[in-house]
Amino acid sequence: MAFDQQQERKLRAKLRSRHVRTRQVEDRSLSYVEGWHVISEANRIFGFDGWERETQESRCVYTKQIGNRYTAAYVARIRIIVHAGDRRVIRDGSGAGEATTESPGTAHEVALKAAETDATKRALVTFGNPFGLSLYSCHVPTSGKNSRKTEPRNENTESQPSNQSTRGADETRVNANGSAR
Repeated sequence: MAFDQQQERKLRAKLRSRHVRTRQVEDRSLSYVEGWHVISEANRIFGFDGWERETQESRCVYTKQIGNRYTAAYVARIRIIVHAGDRRVIRDGSGAGEATTESPGTAHEVALKAAETDATKRALVTFGNPFGLSLYSCHVPTSGKNSRKTEPRNENTESQPSNQSTRGADETRVNANGSAR
């Protein structure tokens, strides 16, 4: 690649634990890096004008009103273009986001932003540990008669204000055999 030595050093750096967040989903503790941090890292490593983000696709896949609450879910596909010397490095990512709020407009806005942020993080994670790649290799051994061998400790979900609920695509669980459940 045409990254300079300083960029390569930053891309090889370990993810600092202070940037990793966790939350409980059902019976699992999921680790993730927040979207603002990933974007900040891209600016720090590639430069403010050294990378671009393009929304390739965004689509509402679910919407529903229950009482005075509105739910919307979106999927998005993002392209990241990094300028490395005279080359362009292109990475794509897809993501999903869901939100439930008291306003239909806000539900759509928050869900779309969550999907785009999730997709952005998935594209940038391919550049290495500063973007959370190491979270994909962390496995928690499980024990007990009903346990599987290991389960990934990972989620790339953007944090949201407490009066809104959101869910990112990484909340899909993977069985020990690799199939989603």
